[in-house]
Parts: sequence; C-alpha cells; structure tokens
Amino acid sequence: MFIKNSEFQPQDIIISDDAWQKKTNFFHIETWYFDGIFKNNYNVVTLINILTLGNFGIVLTGFFIYKDTNLIVSKREKHPYKKLYGSDKRPIFKINNHDILSSIVDNNTKKWTYNISMGDNETGFDLQLEKKMKAWKGKTQLGRWLVIPRFDINGVIHLYGKNIKVVGEGYHDHNIYPIFTPAFSKGYHFGKIPINSLNITWARVMKRIKGEEIIVVLNKDNNYIKINPKDVRFIVVKEKKDHGKLIPEISTLSIENDILNLNVKMHTLNFHHISIPTINYWRYHIKYVGDVQVNSLSKKINKVDIAEFLRFF
Repeated sequence: MFIKNSEFQPQDIIISDDAWQKKTNFFHIETWYFDGIFKNNYNVVTLINILTLGNFGIVLTGFFIYKDTNLIVSKREKHPYKKLYGSDKRPIFKINNHDILSSIVDNNTKKWTYNISMGDNETGFDLQLEKKMKAWKGKTQLGRWLVIPRFDINGVIHLYGKNIKVVGEGYHDHNIYPIFTPAFSKGYHFGKIPINSLNITWARVMKRIKGEEIIVVLNKDNNYIKINPKDVRFIVVKEKKDHGKLIPEISTLSIENDILNLNVKMHTLNFHHISIPTINYWRYHIKYVGDVQVNSLSKKINKVDIAEFLRFF
C-alpha cells in the first residue's frame, strides 16, 4: 500500500511474510532479490519477479555471476505464469517442476535456511543460505519492503561446466510495488554495509515531489534500530551519464547520533545497466571507505559490496 506522508517504521517478520503475497491487490509487481559476496572474489545476484494482474501474470527470473566485480554471466528468462508454483506459507517457488527457491524453518533452533538453484550444471549455481540477523519489514514511498540483512552462504557455482565451491555472506529483500508507484516515485538508490557483527542498510527513495525519503536501519545484537532521517546526511559528490541518465558515481554517507556515528565515502568500482520496459536500472559494485562507531565499538571500513540505482521512465 502506498504511504504518502508516513515515516518508515521497521517491524518484525514471520516466514510467511516472505512468501508469495499474490492476494495483496489486483495488479502489483513482486520481487525477491538475493546477492552473495564470496571469499574467492566471485559474487552472484539472483532475482524472481512476478507481475500479477488478477489471475493472470508473467514470471521473470534472472541470475548474474561476477568475478572481481566484472560481470561474466548474465541470464534472464521469461516464463508462463501457469508454469509457476509458489506457496503463500513460506518462500517456495518451482518453475516447470524445477525448484528454484525453497526455505525451511527449524522450530527448535528457530534457524531459517533458504536454498536457491538457478541455471544448470553448465552455468548456474546451487546455494544454501542461513539467516544470521534479525529480519524486518516496512512500508516506503515505493511500496512494501522486507529485508533479511545477512546470510551465511555456501554452495557451488557452475561455470562453463566447472564446479567452483563458494563461501561467504549475503543479503535478501522482498518488494511489493503497486502499479501506481511510478506516479509518485522517481526511483531509488540503495545499498548496505556489512561490518563484522553489524549491518547498515540504507536507501534513498526519490519522490516526484518533496525531495527524498531517507531510510537507514542498523542491525546489531540480533536486533534492528531505525536511524532518525534527521541524523543522516547523504551527498552525491560526482555523477556519471549512462544510457542518457545521470547516475551517482561517488557519494558520501554520514550519520551522527547517540547510537551510531558513520562516515563513509562510496566509490563506484563497476556497474552495468539492465534494460527493463519503463525502468532504467543499474547494479553497482562499490567500495566503502571510512569509519563507524556504535556505542563503544569503533571500526575502520574498507569494504566492497553491491548497490542499486533505479529510475522509472
């Protein structure tokens, strides 16, 4: 549901919140995004997009494999809606009876495990993700946003018939966009900063009027804390023109309050443009350089991660 003037307020989630919300409203776009950053300098991103119009729709899937921040595999597919099986109890998706996403919740340990299988044994990956941080959800100018900030990931990347074992960490979000979202929002700029046992998720939602909605959530000690937007300063230092649009190339993010002090500079290492009807979308590899202090804990930051920039129309 579109929220015109309300401020973002994160809330706890249960596993069914991350399932297919196909009865949410008559026409909406629902996306599941996962990324993995691995110790051997391979990274992956995978997406499931469902466009629903009543009992009709279309399913788009995609996966991307990177090496040293360079895109080396890009595969996107369109599937008939009738070939999709999805659960409204927990994240489970099958296409043509092939499991692409499944999840398990251990009622004793409360552990959440996701399994993702994309592509095939020639080119693709099979990954297991274990949730390591408390998840949260909320409503933004764009729609509904659910975030699992950190997973531990292990599995195998299949690259030109070769199996490459990978270990690392990852992120997941699940979005529901009403059809009228582009009428009120220009798009978004999003990223996250994993720092040992901490995670900082940040987003700029660019409105058609009245500036931006700034969102920052700190995950720490199996809890999450919303940062007051008044304590956040985001500056785009340098832009670059690509596909006819200006996109951020160098930015700074500063936060100062009683909980969190952060000063980072974000340098674009590599990006690529993904063409989608009515949407301009860029995925970044960026390097964060700076420092953070949370209560008495201080850390230097020198970290490469993945960010996104999207513009409607």
